[in-house]
Amino acid sequence: MLEAMVYLMGKGMPWRDLPTHFGKWKSVYTRWRRWCRSGLWAAILKCLARRAKGKLRFIDASHIKVHQDASNPAGGQSNQAIGRTKGGLNTKLSALVDNDGHTLWLSLEAGQRADVKAAQPVIEHLQSGQHLVGDKGYDSDELRGEAEEKGVRTCLASRKNRKEKREFNRGYYRKRHRVENFFGRIKRARRVGTRYEKLDLHFLGFVQLAAILDWLN
Repeated sequence: MLEAMVYLMGKGMPWRDLPTHFGKWKSVYTRWRRWCRSGLWAAILKCLARRAKGKLRFIDASHIKVHQDASNPAGGQSNQAIGRTKGGLNTKLSALVDNDGHTLWLSLEAGQRADVKAAQPVIEHLQSGQHLVGDKGYDSDELRGEAEEKGVRTCLASRKNRKEKREFNRGYYRKRHRVENFFGRIKRARRVGTRYEKLDLHFLGFVQLAAILDWLN
């Protein structure tokens, strides 16, 4: 079952086109749906996150194109983290990674949602003494304040329209490519680089599976 899921994730093919030597496609899909609903992938990631290294935590977001087959989910696009941007229908994937670029937190939002709004839950995954590093899209007094209350230092570039520029550690900031590299690695899987799933829960499951394999590699 797991081998079939990894194969589907990498190839991006329809469920019905799964090679027969993996078994019945419907059985694999049923098991996938059950595991996603049970929170299995999130639980595995949580266990792996205990091995996080360093005090630096890098945050960023990446747009993922929504395939036409996933563009008409039941309940509407907004309820399944699908939104319209200049590039068409997109889903925004936010990620927090450690010093080695391994993910600690993942979240899906509609493509047009601002980065800082999509990153609001990230505070729950930070600990005192850590440094949150992000670009100017995360320059928010609210985010900075919540981080400081928890004992987390921020290394965030200032927006152009900020009257009082905030100082930040440029040495830490130059290492921000580690979260961008993480996106590059998991997007090699076609089912992550493009969203084929109508339900955000099922799509997030493939993203989490890709992140788990990235940890194990």
